[in-house]
Amino acid sequence: MFKIKFKTIRFVLIAYFMLIFQCTLINSISIAAIKPEIILLLVVFFALYNGSRAGMFCGMILGLCLDVLSGGIIGINSFILGCAGFFCGQLKERLYTVHLLTRILIPMISCMFSICLYYIIAGNFYHLPLLSDNLGTIFGTIAYTTIFNVIFSLFLERVVIVRTTSLL
Repeated sequence: MFKIKFKTIRFVLIAYFMLIFQCTLINSISIAAIKPEIILLLVVFFALYNGSRAGMFCGMILGLCLDVLSGGIIGINSFILGCAGFFCGQLKERLYTVHLLTRILIPMISCMFSICLYYIIAGNFYHLPLLSDNLGTIFGTIAYTTIFNVIFSLFLERVVIVRTTSLL
């Protein structure tokens, strides 16, 4: 059985740089205006290794920072990422987090969940185009985020996690 130790300082530094990257340079890796949701991937990764309470807290903090940096309505991303962190954290004990299928399905479902929740909440504040009008962009974002996560999660595991065996 593995006891997982998380290098919090490294994760905070990576989150800081990814927040800046998400708000400024993400257009450089966009394909046809489709961008990966890097902050969502950080929240999913953190929640899968640290549980629902820590995942919700991480999602709310990173979402609040994203709201402040992006200039949108404060609280929308905080709520969405907090919910995503909570629900992914519920899966901590139920999934083998290193498996490739987990790295594909959980971010895909989380991205679908966050986009649907964004359309429900932000539709009250913004004049958003219909969900059916943006299906190509939505599916592209989900696919790009999922593919990006396979490489990104390997990077995060090597940098942030230290595994030590336990006799329990």
